[in-house]
Amino acid sequence: MRTCAGCRVKEENEDFIRYVEFEGKPLPDVARKLPGRGFNVCPDFECIKTFVKRYFKGKVSPEDVFQYTLESLKSYFLHLLSLSHKTGVTVVGQDNIRPLGDREGTLILASDLSEKTKERLIKPSYLVVDNIFTSEEIGNALRKERMAGAVFVENAGIGRKLLKAGKKLVMLVNSRK
Repeated sequence: MRTCAGCRVKEENEDFIRYVEFEGKPLPDVARKLPGRGFNVCPDFECIKTFVKRYFKGKVSPEDVFQYTLESLKSYFLHLLSLSHKTGVTVVGQDNIRPLGDREGTLILASDLSEKTKERLIKPSYLVVDNIFTSEEIGNALRKERMAGAVFVENAGIGRKLLKAGKKLVMLVNSRK
């Protein structure tokens, strides 16, 4: 169990975003591999804001830390998606995803996909990562020359890591709505 440096709630280590201090500023360690003293913070704007104000008084803007964290987490998520695709735990395309049933995993839907299509693909057992990436960004992560509007990643192997990163990403994005 760890404690959030912002709101002081206790959670499991993997539920937090880890930050390390680098040149007097908080640096998000989304892969949790950087050396140094780490600060665990909930994937929430208010927690990030409190954390920055408490430990980095006026040295850096909470908004800048939030934006940098969001970009870092998005980049890490796309990296994990690319690795997942290479290991064969992905299903690409809405026609291939529909017959999967209630498997557990992560469903990534492009922001430029129609709402009607999204409704047909979403199942209760899926973590849905929606309206964060364009179909071009998803296609690039899959190393496809074409765009990909919908990708399902099974909750196996590297897919588990992607699921955890996806949960943090969705929580972080939703904390600003």
